[in-house]
Amino acid sequence: MTELIDYAHPMMMAERAMKTAHDLLLKEDFNSSMDHINSAITELRIARSSILHIMETKDALRKQTQTIQERI
Repeated sequence: MTELIDYAHPMMMAERAMKTAHDLLLKEDFNSSMDHINSAITELRIARSSILHIMETKDALRKQTQTIQERI
């Protein structure tokens, strides 16, 4: 089973939350705006975690490939 590590969806959700926060700030709805900013921060943390996982996986694959090449 292939596990999908998705960073794009949380980034899109963060972008959407920031746009909504901006629109709410223009309407001076500061409390709602802060809720959306906090949502954006949460989504970006998820994206960051996903990207770090991908980086670690790629590095592990690179190290494994080098080991196999050394045997040849």
